[in-house]
Amino acid sequence: MAIAAAVDSLSTVVSTLYAIWTLDCLIEIGYAVSTDFIARPQLYLGADIPDTIVDLRMAWGTDPRFPNSAQRLAMMTPIFGRSDGLMPDASTGTAPFHVARKKLIDACVAFSERAVDTGIAMLLERVRSAVVPLRTHFEALAEQNSQPGESIRLTTTLQMKPIAEVAVGILLSPSVAKVFSVSPAEATWPFDSTDPNGAKLVESVGGKLTLPQECKLSYTKFILLQRVGQEGRRALPLVLTAKVTDEQELLALITQVYTWGTSLRDYQQPA
Repeated sequence: MAIAAAVDSLSTVVSTLYAIWTLDCLIEIGYAVSTDFIARPQLYLGADIPDTIVDLRMAWGTDPRFPNSAQRLAMMTPIFGRSDGLMPDASTGTAPFHVARKKLIDACVAFSERAVDTGIAMLLERVRSAVVPLRTHFEALAEQNSQPGESIRLTTTLQMKPIAEVAVGILLSPSVAKVFSVSPAEATWPFDSTDPNGAKLVESVGGKLTLPQECKLSYTKFILLQRVGQEGRRALPLVLTAKVTDEQELLALITQVYTWGTSLRDYQQPA
């Protein structure tokens, strides 16, 4: 369930928010379970169900800790554009994050999938150049000392992180898993684990409760989405901190961004 050890640097904040926004469907699923909790009380019997299931239902969209769908969209769109958990639309081609990331992924793909070992210096220089727009996009959200600006800091610590932790805590409850005839996922799911029981729960809830269509994910589709969130969470700190003049650090960045890009491609391919 852990999302980040501490929110104390821009790279930590950005990578934390990206993972949460990518797996935003889990917040919707957690809220759907919280309403099902009173709709079918005869199924929710175990004392391990967290009390915050009531808070989520009652304070949805009215408490700073529990922003609803529209409120989360308003906070996240200027930072990340449309969630990677959704299929691309017209906005994806114009959102600053998506535009800058595409340039970097394309440059990393060109380097990683080169057919011959010629022109390597030029391909590396293309990557160095492509890092700049994406890094600048996030650095604009920081203070001069490279610490997160107050807007993104409070969005993370007081809103997105709390609601994600509550929603995931509900989904990790063994008694909730039992309602949907699956075994509970391990405690580090979904941000640090790909426990298949978590994906089974996502699929089962989507088949039984009312959810936005984009949150009705099959077992395989959710596993692919998890990989997008996890690889992006690993890549973004490198984007923000790697010394691109150091070839070893640059190669590490290329490898991770390439992995991120391929995971995104795999998820977005039609089923």
